[in-house]
Amino acid sequence: MTQMPGAARCARAMLVVAGMASVVALVLLTMVAATFETGALGELILAVLLLAAIPLVLLAVASFVLAAKFADGGGKVRLGAVVVGWILVAGSTAAVLAHHGWWGAGLAVGALLTAFSSAERTREWFERPCLSSSAHLEGEVA
Repeated sequence: MTQMPGAARCARAMLVVAGMASVVALVLLTMVAATFETGALGELILAVLLLAAIPLVLLAVASFVLAAKFADGGGKVRLGAVVVGWILVAGSTAAVLAHHGWWGAGLAVGALLTAFSSAERTREWFERPCLSSSAHLEGEVA
C-alpha cells in the first residue's frame, strides 16, 4: 500500500480539527481568565480556569503530533488517535450534559476520529512494512 487510504486521511484531518478546536478553546479560556474580576472566591475560580487549560494543551499537542506522524507512524500512532477520539467523546459528552448542546460537535468529531482510526484499511496502513530511510530517499522499494 503506497497511498494513505481515505479513512486514514479523514482521521488525520479530524486530528487537525480537534487540535485547532483545542487551541481556540484554550484562547477563549485564557481570555476569560485574563479578564476575570477577582473577588471573594476570585483566585480559586481563576485557578480552576487555568487548571482546565491543561487538558486542552495536552489534547492540542497530542492531536498535532499524531497528525504529523500519520504518514509514516506505526501502530502506536493509530492507537493514539483512537485514544484522542475517546477522550473527545468522553469530554464532549460531559460538556453537552453540563453546559450546552453545541459541544455535540466535539462528540461527533471524536466518534468519527475513533471510527476512522479503527477502520480496517487504516489498520492495514499502519501495519504495512515501512521503507528504510535510505531506500525511501533513493526511490527503491525494500
